[in-house]
Amino acid sequence: MLAEENATHAIFYHTTGEPMHSKPYGVAIEPKRVESHGIEKLHLIAKVLEKDRQEVKAAVRQAPPLFYQRWILNVLEDLKKRGIFPEGTCSKWNEAMETDPFSGDGAPSKKSSGDGDATNA
Repeated sequence: MLAEENATHAIFYHTTGEPMHSKPYGVAIEPKRVESHGIEKLHLIAKVLEKDRQEVKAAVRQAPPLFYQRWILNVLEDLKKRGIFPEGTCSKWNEAMETDPFSGDGAPSKKSSGDGDATNA
């Protein structure tokens, strides 16, 4: 979610789909209220300058759709490489990531459910 400080609305970046129900992963970008049902807790990951907002959108669109936690880590890693997020941003979130239930080997996913190869952040 990308929002201005104290904003009531934001841009919500998220994955869609349920491979278990034959719905391949996809990516959605849509407006959403910051205090919406379904959003239990927000964490400030980094402050994004106005000039870098299009870089966020580009990183979101370029990341192959995956299990949502793996996908967001890949987006964060891309933004770190672009110089938008500082070093160390991803390590805390990588440690907290749950196991991808669709990876088949119990490890964090390295492949999309509908694509070929994807880079593991």
